Amino acid sequence: MPRVSDAYLAQRREHILAAAATCFARDGFHRTSMRNVIDEAGLSPGAVYRYFPGKDAIIAAIALDAIGAVQGVVRESIARRRPFPELVGDLPATIEAMDRADSRTRLAVQSWGEALRDPALGEVLQEGVDGVVDQLRERVALGCAEGEIPESVDPLATARVVLGLVQGYILQRAWEPELSSADYGRAARDLVAGLLAPRPARAGAAQAAEGRSMQ
Repeated sequence: MPRVSDAYLAQRREHILAAAATCFARDGFHRTSMRNVIDEAGLSPGAVYRYFPGKDAIIAAIALDAIGAVQGVVRESIARRRPFPELVGDLPATIEAMDRADSRTRLAVQSWGEALRDPALGEVLQEGVDGVVDQLRERVALGCAEGEIPESVDPLATARVVLGLVQGYILQRAWEPELSSADYGRAARDLVAGLLAPRPARAGAAQAAEGRSMQ
């Protein structure tokens, strides 16, 4: 029997998640059954259960995919030594590129609330978020070691702030589907690069301001 390729398996998984996202967006988490997902996907029950043992696993996967899309970008940044501000600026576009981004971002936000009600789901999501934070922390620590980022920067705290920028994009994208990932990404990049910090006043301007204050 020929071996099924990893690409095929990944494509089939994405197909099931897209079908589930359609069901959840239409009927909500609680009114959607596995039977609904199976019918929407147009697959046999065995084909769907091969990937997901139940509805909670699908909810968790949708939520983790929205944040977990960050991990590939971070790994690529570490391998290529891309500047950290560029990495941060690219993250919103990574979310935007997901299949059915409109549904995925809305459902990701809903799943965060669901995780507060369901401890098991909360544990799964926390584990996934911790993985993203660890990768971001590694990237910041690398930047500190190589002189790209000041050594005084706390890698873990910075990783959490960057994750907050991504979560903020997901939340705002859920409210406002027309939100520009390019604009958000540029602003996030500029923020991380320090371009929003006040610039030192030029000597002449400073002296003029001092003279006015003495009049």
